[in-house]
Amino acid sequence: MLPDERQKEIWDQLWSREVSYHWDSLSQTIYDKIIAVTGGIEGKCILEAGSGTGKISLRLAAEHAEVTLVDYSENALYNSRSAFYNVKIPGTFVLSDIREMTLPDQHFDLTWNAGVLEHFEEEEQIAILREMKRVTKPGGTMLILTPFAECLPYRAGKEAAEQLGTWMYGTEHPAFTLRHQFERCGITMIEESSIGFLNSLDFLDFIRDSQTVKHWLTMWYHRLPEHEKRNVPGYLLVSVGTVGPLPEAAERQCKLPLDEDLSSDEKLSRAQTIISSYHAKRNESHYLSVYKDEEASYWYPLLPILDSLLVRRGAKVLDIGAAYGTLLMYSVLSGAQAHGLDQMADYWSVELEQDYGIRWSQCNVEAEEIPGSERYDIILFTEVLEHMNYNPIPVLRKIHDKLMPGGSLLISTPWKRHFAPARHDPDLLDMPYYRIGDGFVDAEMKYYSIDEMYVLAEATNFQVKSLEIYNGHLLAWFLRTQQPGI
Repeated sequence: MLPDERQKEIWDQLWSREVSYHWDSLSQTIYDKIIAVTGGIEGKCILEAGSGTGKISLRLAAEHAEVTLVDYSENALYNSRSAFYNVKIPGTFVLSDIREMTLPDQHFDLTWNAGVLEHFEEEEQIAILREMKRVTKPGGTMLILTPFAECLPYRAGKEAAEQLGTWMYGTEHPAFTLRHQFERCGITMIEESSIGFLNSLDFLDFIRDSQTVKHWLTMWYHRLPEHEKRNVPGYLLVSVGTVGPLPEAAERQCKLPLDEDLSSDEKLSRAQTIISSYHAKRNESHYLSVYKDEEASYWYPLLPILDSLLVRRGAKVLDIGAAYGTLLMYSVLSGAQAHGLDQMADYWSVELEQDYGIRWSQCNVEAEEIPGSERYDIILFTEVLEHMNYNPIPVLRKIHDKLMPGGSLLISTPWKRHFAPARHDPDLLDMPYYRIGDGFVDAEMKYYSIDEMYVLAEATNFQVKSLEIYNGHLLAWFLRTQQPGI
């Protein structure tokens, strides 16, 4: 029997048993993510490709979405039809292999599945994703949920069950990321994160006498602050993409010529020329009079590092304290998706945002959460650290939360020994933490030592990839570790 036939037989056997449509915590976790991704499902046309029980689609239909369920298991579709019929809710049911669905092109607002792709090899995954892309409307959303390879309870329970012969789900390849598969299919990835740590603990049931461990892990997780919970790998990897055409500004960004033949100097000059063309329209722009000539003197050696991180077109870059956005434009010229934050709105050019697809938000990262739910490949934090009024550890933890595993944080900040060796600055660990209602001063509040940069990295679960001095500035490259605390 071929592997594909064996896998289908496994699912036919599973769905031949009685299926519970009792709402459970895992279904709630997935449902919440669908609502977050879509912004609401009422009136939307939704496809679940590889629907299994169809339990979540039943709830979406009950909330007035138009749902279509596709599965190659007759038993699965029989169960789903019966469940829909029993509660008098309409749905469309299609018996089909999801690699070749008998559905029209560009029809669905959302195509999704959970617990499907991991049962296929990569080339079959590509066929499934391309077929899902085919039936998704331009500008529509694709949502794929697969077991996350970084989730320890799931991996441990699965390993135990496979060794004991009690694993009943056939071949299952957990994923670290689906970025490569999305890129091969021409799907633009919007977000990749994980959800459902507590749901992963159910897999420990495959291990004898694991209830005590489950209990303590549950208690430990509930006691974690919210920002630490976001660092704990969940059961499901959530990969969210969109199908072209892209919005007009983003489309212009993708059509920009790449910088592969340009040196760092040439690309920097090009980025500054583009920004200058916008600020030339303003009276007495600070960018033209001062900033353009000075900014690279702070962080110039970071450019080769940034270039090495931007080799993959479409990398997601966040610049915190973006000011006029030179490094954002530099990143866009390499095909990056760019987002800038700054506490001051005076610097920013709305026209630049519109013309180059650079998103921008006003945000004080000491007092506010970093906006949005997406995570980034690269975060820039140049000439910001010294301006922070309060202990920077909570802000670096927020940054850590916003980076993809293995993501990079690039920092530049004045070196205390060079700029103010005799000035009294508070020790890092003695700095007060921000409290709601505290005020802010726009000034250089503290210069940092080399030792303090290492303390910051250790306190926030970063690995120091490199640390050098340039024109009296500390230039640091921090890496987000694959697992918290490692």
